Amino acid sequence: MNRSRPRVFAAAALVAAISVTGCSTKATSSANAGAPGVSDSTIKLGMLVDLSGAFATSGKTSNTASQFAVDEINAAGGVCGRKIELVVRDHGYDVQKAVTAYDEVAPQVLGFLNVYGSAITSALRDKISSNDVLVGLTAFAPTLLGDPHLLVVGATYDIQAINSVDWMVREGMLKKGDTLGHIYLQGEIGENSLKGSTFATEKLGLKLAGQQIKPTDADLTSQVNAMKAAGAKAILLDSTAKQTAAVASAAQAAGLDVPIMGTVATFSTSLLSTAAAPALIKRYHRVSGVGLLSADTPAVKALADKWKAKFGAQQPESGGAVVLAYLSTHLWAKIISGTCGDLTRKGLLAARAKVTSFSIDGLGPALDLSDPAQPTSRASQIHRPDKGVYAGMKLVEDFKVSDLAKEYQVKAG
Repeated sequence: MNRSRPRVFAAAALVAAISVTGCSTKATSSANAGAPGVSDSTIKLGMLVDLSGAFATSGKTSNTASQFAVDEINAAGGVCGRKIELVVRDHGYDVQKAVTAYDEVAPQVLGFLNVYGSAITSALRDKISSNDVLVGLTAFAPTLLGDPHLLVVGATYDIQAINSVDWMVREGMLKKGDTLGHIYLQGEIGENSLKGSTFATEKLGLKLAGQQIKPTDADLTSQVNAMKAAGAKAILLDSTAKQTAAVASAAQAAGLDVPIMGTVATFSTSLLSTAAAPALIKRYHRVSGVGLLSADTPAVKALADKWKAKFGAQQPESGGAVVLAYLSTHLWAKIISGTCGDLTRKGLLAARAKVTSFSIDGLGPALDLSDPAQPTSRASQIHRPDKGVYAGMKLVEDFKVSDLAKEYQVKAG
């Protein structure tokens, strides 16, 4: 699919553009009558996030960053002459709680700005389809593609893994015949990442040694020892941030001095204040489909300044979650602005396909939402920890789509 030239906006210009092109006066079409979440003055969007479970740090951060973006959009006049209002519920990364929360919130909102987690989304898919509602995700499983109701922002787990393995080979960390160890989470995150690492290692002439873990596993010594026994020259890691520290510490203790490449959720800023920090700074990199909160662009600096103004010296635990949530909220404003005369769920779904190139400088690659069966982007950045930069991560390689990622056929649905 050919993607058009990216349209890049600074945050203030983006908000202004949405307000102007998104109908600065209230739409009066009868198509809006009775639409869930829409009144003469507001558009309500739902958020089902983890505020108390295994990914609570990222969930709380996402909630705050989305509200930052909503405040900006509303201060500039809103969208379609209406203010955006968020309806937030905590699911604690528990599927049953998420189902209950969805049933409560769905009748109140036009769409869901954020449903956090692949497992949660999978459990809700039948309800989402029957409600004909657009749902933004903090999840990157390729199995979520192919459904026009679901909006995956950025590269999927398998593509992120492919880009990361390709980068390690290009950097000389791995060569043909070497073994890549892959420690991956049980469930959609790890299993889809494993599809990517399997494809990449086969194409690049590498061997693959896998070890599955649960999100609740704390001691990963046995998995690291298995990597050492397999002769791994590098480790690809899908885990929680705490498990990243456990892997780095166990590798240090085992004398396994190899690079560790973590995927999207494997880092939190506070890791740089733990005993694992020296090992992480020496060995760890992260692949990401969104940008860094330490990026040197006006839009990113403005976002970082908002965080500093609210929290002072307390840096966000997940800079990536801040960026993704803020970017996604502005993306939703762009989608809504394309359907001011039809603020219904069907209108919103049709407007999603009109967005073919959306980006905010430094926060992410150009996103193409026109084909639900394809990732909105195949580009990844490479980061590494640094105590001297905001949110603890600095850029190593800017957004790039590897040749392998271009070749890879994503299996949607």
